[in-house]
Amino acid sequence: MELLESFSDLMARGGPVMWVIFVTAWVATIMLVERALRVQGWLKQALRDQAGFDADSRYQPPVSRGGGSPIGLLLQRLNWNEIHDRADLGKQLNVHLAELMPRLEGSLPTIAILGTLLPMLGLLGTVTGMIDVFQAIALHGTGNAEEMAHGISQALLTTATGLIIAIPVIFAHHLLVRRLRLLLAVTEQSMLVVYHRGVTPAKEAA
Repeated sequence: MELLESFSDLMARGGPVMWVIFVTAWVATIMLVERALRVQGWLKQALRDQAGFDADSRYQPPVSRGGGSPIGLLLQRLNWNEIHDRADLGKQLNVHLAELMPRLEGSLPTIAILGTLLPMLGLLGTVTGMIDVFQAIALHGTGNAEEMAHGISQALLTTATGLIIAIPVIFAHHLLVRRLRLLLAVTEQSMLVVYHRGVTPAKEAA
């Protein structure tokens, strides 16, 4: 109960901009968790496929509709009617990897935008807080310290909150981008294995 009252007091002191920062932070957090779970799952499956390729020259990555590792998804998307040799196979793998990239990235670009937006929202709170200060001065002069303190408090609180939330969001986004790059590197290694095996074994995997 005390925690809820403290939260309500904090939001009241920060003004309307504080609610915008709070909602933006929650949206960014939900996106981060969803993307982290998804990328980690794909990476685990991709590393399993890579280990399978290293252990068995006849290993074929599992292909399931709507799921599986990226190399499995690539094999599922290939148009085998247009593939007659390794050159066609390599071309199709590259084309479909480019098409798969938006799915792998998911909400990462949006998370980056939200991480950049949070400090700006804090700055917006600073501006609105200082506007309140100047309005208090215009109406009551410099004698009403309470009104002036409220505006200054709002300005500093929103700025600090925006920065405090933006820093971990941007850091987490950076970590996820690195994990995605690792996932792509593992997938490209698996693509090379599939390419060097030729068309017939790859068709068998699909």
